[in-house]
Amino acid sequence: MYEMLSEQDRVIWEEELAQFVPQRVFDAHVHLLDRRHLSQVEGAFLDWKDTDWNALQGCAQQLFPGRELHCLVLGTPSPGIDVELHNRWIAQQIQLDSQSRMNRLVTPTCKTVEIERDFAEWRFNGLKPYRLFSVTGDPHQCRIADFLTHSQLEFADEHRLWVTMHLSRYHGCADELNLSDLEEYTTKRYPNVRWILAHCARSFSYWPIRQAIPILRQMPNLWYDVSAVTDLRPLITLFQEEDIKRIFYGSDLVDSTFFRGKYVTLGRAWCGLNADQSSLRFPHCDGRPILAIYEQLLAMKHAAEIVGLSSSDIEDIFWKNAESAFGVKFGQEH
Repeated sequence: MYEMLSEQDRVIWEEELAQFVPQRVFDAHVHLLDRRHLSQVEGAFLDWKDTDWNALQGCAQQLFPGRELHCLVLGTPSPGIDVELHNRWIAQQIQLDSQSRMNRLVTPTCKTVEIERDFAEWRFNGLKPYRLFSVTGDPHQCRIADFLTHSQLEFADEHRLWVTMHLSRYHGCADELNLSDLEEYTTKRYPNVRWILAHCARSFSYWPIRQAIPILRQMPNLWYDVSAVTDLRPLITLFQEEDIKRIFYGSDLVDSTFFRGKYVTLGRAWCGLNADQSSLRFPHCDGRPILAIYEQLLAMKHAAEIVGLSSSDIEDIFWKNAESAFGVKFGQEH
């Protein structure tokens, strides 16, 4: 299903990453998908590959040979997805690994009784909302409550659930409305909800996290995943300014990082760059781009070196924090 690693990918793994990535890995940001659950609507993830649990594990063993890997599987937030079928399917898939966890995909139309039913039947540990489902119709400038309802947050608060949040709005975590909402939710309105701010609090460039970190680090029940962040600078800020115990490794596998390229920054702006779909030229070097997930790991490695993280800190990020937060037991038969 997924192409094998290239020669250059293998060089990067063997020479740069094999000694950096611990023997145990908990990936706090992955997606599974069965495209039969999608309808033919604008924006549907129809170009994504079908990825079940076995395919994900096969991909991971190519990328991280010899590692024990468990995951937090997030509902895939595609427009036109059959939410009920998709959630039931990923719940069945995750039964193959007792040490992996999952967040239920939620949209504003999901009723609390439906969510409660799924939590009673399956072992979801949190919710996965997404900005594409905003009731405003604007996925770019919506607020948290536009795509995660207050009744859903009340349910999450009552049951002390995790919420994996990809922030909307142009400035991500640096946006004043996002910061005020998060401050209200974490300190007053929903104090038992445990938040994971995906993608370094959606800071793919250096600027948002630099602006927001003095406020974010004061908020309780707040964690981050580093998925798909391939720029060194936001990782330096996060590693240097936050409590390492509040950071999870994540990859955004498979489709969002299993391509040759990276997420590039231009000033404060950023975009995805797929080398296979771009007219790139490399007249002055050996022009063989590597997988975006390896670009992310290289950025993490260099940021860790610059900040001076210890080997224990790195193990915390890759698996120990998740072991503690999610009750994961490594070294078990699955």
